[in-house]
Amino acid sequence: MTVPSGAQDPKGSNFSQHAEAHRDALTAGRDIHLYGAPSNRHAPSISGGGLLWPPLGRLPECVRGRDVLVDHLSNLLETPDGRVHALSGLGGTGKSTVALRVAEAALDRGQRVWWVSAVDAASVTADLLSLAQALGADTTAIAAARAGQLNPCDVLWSQLDTQSDWLLVIDNADDLRALTVRDRRPCDGNGWVRGSRSGLLLVTTRDSDPLHWGRRVAFEAVGCLTDTDGARVLLDLAPYAGTVTDAENLSNRLGGLALALHHAGSHLALPFARERTFAAYQRSLETNLPAVLGAAGSASDREIVTTTWELSLDELHRLGTPQSRGLLGVLAWFAAPVLIPSDGIDDEILGRVCYEPGSTGVAIGLRALSSAGLIETQLPSAHPGADHRGESGIVLHPLVAEITRHRHLTHGSSRASAAVAVDLLTAATCRLDAENPSDWPTWFAWLPHVDELLNQASSHLALTEIIALADAAVRSSKMLLWAGSYPSSLKMAESALQHTKPIGPAHPSTLRLLFRQASASFYLGRYTEAERLYRVLLTAQHRVLGPEHPDSLNTANEIAWSVAGRGDFIESEHLYRTLLPTQERVLGTEHPDTLGTRYGIARSVAGQGRHIEAERLYHELIPVQQRVRGPEHPYVLTTQFGIAESVAGQGRHHEAERLYRDVHRAEERVLGPHHPHTLNAWYGVASSLAAQGEHARAERLLHDLLPIQQRVLGPNHGSTQTTARMLRNLTEPRQPDVTCIDEATRDDLGMIASSPVPAPTKPEQLNGAGDLTT
Repeated sequence: MTVPSGAQDPKGSNFSQHAEAHRDALTAGRDIHLYGAPSNRHAPSISGGGLLWPPLGRLPECVRGRDVLVDHLSNLLETPDGRVHALSGLGGTGKSTVALRVAEAALDRGQRVWWVSAVDAASVTADLLSLAQALGADTTAIAAARAGQLNPCDVLWSQLDTQSDWLLVIDNADDLRALTVRDRRPCDGNGWVRGSRSGLLLVTTRDSDPLHWGRRVAFEAVGCLTDTDGARVLLDLAPYAGTVTDAENLSNRLGGLALALHHAGSHLALPFARERTFAAYQRSLETNLPAVLGAAGSASDREIVTTTWELSLDELHRLGTPQSRGLLGVLAWFAAPVLIPSDGIDDEILGRVCYEPGSTGVAIGLRALSSAGLIETQLPSAHPGADHRGESGIVLHPLVAEITRHRHLTHGSSRASAAVAVDLLTAATCRLDAENPSDWPTWFAWLPHVDELLNQASSHLALTEIIALADAAVRSSKMLLWAGSYPSSLKMAESALQHTKPIGPAHPSTLRLLFRQASASFYLGRYTEAERLYRVLLTAQHRVLGPEHPDSLNTANEIAWSVAGRGDFIESEHLYRTLLPTQERVLGTEHPDTLGTRYGIARSVAGQGRHIEAERLYHELIPVQQRVRGPEHPYVLTTQFGIAESVAGQGRHHEAERLYRDVHRAEERVLGPHHPHTLNAWYGVASSLAAQGEHARAERLLHDLLPIQQRVLGPNHGSTQTTARMLRNLTEPRQPDVTCIDEATRDDLGMIASSPVPAPTKPEQLNGAGDLTT
């Protein structure tokens, strides 16, 4: 049985926050920027080195044609009106630029500014919870939000509403699912998107439907620029490319789309550009694709910008890097504007689209794309406040990716480019260990790309590539489970099952996805549902793989584990004992799955109150586990806890106290002070003290333990309720009832049932902590 090892939740850990921030900092001016060194006058007041610092380096010296809008929003910085303000318009009009100009105005006023990209729901949640924590939210409340016990929106807004003089920008909120948290939608007004009179929430989005946003959101339209303002943008970038009239004509032809104007001006400023004037550039546009150059109101942003970017690709071809077009076609299948880690840029794989240059042409082609502004490359900043664990990589603007994919679909070349993208993803993720926390930052950098390829590429792939994509999703879902992100693990498995249907319901990759779906359901506490899913899966595995295939045996183990999870220890013992001889014969007596079944037998025996027998079984198991797994593997610590429980069940409470303390110290060191197993050991110490008549010491421990369990596990969790019951027994004027120790750990014992979370204080700072260390 595969059980996450209890490492810190990467979505809540520092390394994850910085890894994600680094990923988003490379996003063509649309996302959080932790690494750019701000000017002295813009020193952030909360963010150590720039937490959620806006990417002001992307802001031009002059923002043309937006003075009225910027002034209006700047006035709201001083006197917020209690509404959310959404900068809306089609892609490329410069909504993010307006938001950056307002952010600069806020910083000039001495206000605090935070910038978050709505890449996906997980990223938004991670970023905004990091903000809540920086503003002073209790660490256990943050942990409870990550564990699903509190709504993260409430944790954030409980802090924001106590602050003043702030601006929060949520950029690129085009997919409202990224702003939906546990069925709280933006239109509900009680999620991430809330109006406030203590500060201003500014959103940029293509979606301007009031039904999607609710009545508390005021829309500020960001349209195309006038010919005059568009000409000023072009002249700012290429002042020697022609007259004002020529610039106005080109602006008109480009429909006043800010992004297209910026790209055209940047292209004309390049020293190697064939078109050196506004008029020449306009003639090239009309020669290549005159049909798209209608009135601004009738041409889409995709059509206008497609021709603009095609000119750059043609120029790169003329200059001797024809592979640039093929490379861009592959990169466009990845999630934009999310960083594509540089260690996943495999020259041998990408070389397949470089034709004659082969792998040697990859670096040259990527350099050419970067010089033309079609991709961005960046290394971690040397800023002293930055976290240097982030990776270098490549970023595409979302419109570049969208338009490039569109052209590949139009020209029938989508399958070839998408297949290379899947091969890149497979090569990058195959060398990562889902169980190794040191690999998790890189894993999280690839997760958006797995999701993007599932959503965008799967319908254009051959079966071979679909299978490879399904297997990448299996590995991703497993990593998320080990990292403690159980809802995300389930979502990944379910999405992959939906998008890889062509490989068939009986394919081994489909069966592995079904296993991951059931596993995530189990760790979410849905034991009955998990058992049902496992039984359906086992039937299919018997038919496809055979009853003694290792995957089939593993699923049988998980069925017994699910039965134990819902408290039927007699049945779970029967299932385990039936399974064990086959595992020993097929897998070997020291295979991890075989050892897991032996543990399950001992746990089921203990669950029935047969503590002497359970203690013997645990003692027989633990030296083998230590030899196979290591002396402090979480499985070993779980077995040691089982020994302490069995000793306590026999009434040897002084010895049990010592064993619980040993386990608590080890689990605190290995799993973290607020991991559910660590909390169980904490309770074990307290219950042993109570059983020995040390009621005052037990009460102090339980008094400190209960609020942490309530926040981390939830008030209805079995361990939380048992602690509350024990505390009531100790404080009420009657003989304490200490017989409920078994109930305290029944649901959690041997399971990592909740993601590990950081402690708000060191254990030594808790009132009763001395009783844990003595």
